[in-house]
Amino acid sequence: MLCVLALLLAAPLVLDAADTEMVRVQFREVDTLFANPGQGWMNQQRSPKNEPRFPCSVAYVRFGWAEAEPVEGQYNWKLLDDAIAAWRPRGAAIGFRVMTCSAHSAGYYTSPKWLFDAGCKGHEYLRGGDDPTSGGKRIPRIEPDYSDPLYLAKHGAFLKALGERYDGHPAIEFLDIGSYGIWGEWHTPHPAPAAVRKQIVDLYLRAFRKTPLVFMSDDAEVLAYALARGTGFRRDGVGSPWHEKTWIGSKKYAAVEGMAETWKRAPIVFEWFGDHNYLQSRKWSFDAAVNFMLNNHVTLINDNVGRVPPEAMPQLEKLARLAGARFVLRELAHPKTIKRGSPLPLQMKWANVGVGKLYHRYILRFSLLDTEGRPVFTADAKSDPRDWLPGKRDVTESLQLPAMLKPGDYALAVEFADPGNQRRSFRLAMDAPERNGQYELSRVKVE
Repeated sequence: MLCVLALLLAAPLVLDAADTEMVRVQFREVDTLFANPGQGWMNQQRSPKNEPRFPCSVAYVRFGWAEAEPVEGQYNWKLLDDAIAAWRPRGAAIGFRVMTCSAHSAGYYTSPKWLFDAGCKGHEYLRGGDDPTSGGKRIPRIEPDYSDPLYLAKHGAFLKALGERYDGHPAIEFLDIGSYGIWGEWHTPHPAPAAVRKQIVDLYLRAFRKTPLVFMSDDAEVLAYALARGTGFRRDGVGSPWHEKTWIGSKKYAAVEGMAETWKRAPIVFEWFGDHNYLQSRKWSFDAAVNFMLNNHVTLINDNVGRVPPEAMPQLEKLARLAGARFVLRELAHPKTIKRGSPLPLQMKWANVGVGKLYHRYILRFSLLDTEGRPVFTADAKSDPRDWLPGKRDVTESLQLPAMLKPGDYALAVEFADPGNQRRSFRLAMDAPERNGQYELSRVKVE
């Protein structure tokens, strides 16, 4: 609902003589959860079998290289294309990871059998047990030798083909730099030299120049290399006190320059160590895990937390609500009456009440609406919301009205619009009437 004048809503606002010619409105922040593009809660189903726990704009998919290239040079793009098609009606994009080794694989191979038949060296391993986070069935599996030139060449060819098809695809939100270690998490009992690990990062950097890349933070040595080349990062294992302490500022990450500032230019992704019951069984603090993500400017959260008791849901909802950027227009002031052909000045107080920032390009689009709600004039602001880090921001804009605009009484509306029309409008956390992403703010009389 549109708020009335500020003196009816908050502390009394003293108006001077000039203010009597101004419209001055304030808006309240709302707690509504939005599926805003590229941030918040992330579903982990290849297709929406049921309603997500919270509104989500990203679905996350992992698959083995063997699934995507069962025969050398023959690609099963259906894996991703089906997920894209399944989530498109809900307005959700896809994030994904390619694994070359997985302790949850149904059989021996996660990298294709043909790779090893061609002579690629490998390491057989056993993993699994009672702990649900340690793997699936305890069966023999094989991990490629990442230093083998055959692995680097064949996997590089696969990633090149993957990039040719999906780099810059509007339905792909981000791509993990996987391909190394168990589950593609960059930890393995068979480590390769740092130079080889950097080669794997380079394979991704060459194949994906448009789609955001996210590096696994388990490998602190190579993390510095990836971040210096523009990637974001992710942490799988939130909830474990060790993971939360062994982090930015600790000895392990002391040499990773700029890690604490990465969120200002690239997305930060987190995943729970295990579900809520598992965290409780280990006597690990759920609240500490939530606060860890918020304090580290989380962009997206994997929904692998399982069933959460009612008393913990407010914390989970808070995490989903504050992840990424969350914008509120707190106050707007402008002249009540303006002449045709004149500039309409707008003085605004905005706030980003989220813990992150906006990475997609959105424009602040203002419109004057007639009595039927149709725009008769539209103008884009000069301000770039991608610059609005958490906190308050005063914004001044001037909209040049056309001389041929018909005199009358108009509604002033604002929209965070995607200039490429590929993503839905970015929802605002304010109590103004909204229709199709447009928020009605006030009224202006044009003479």
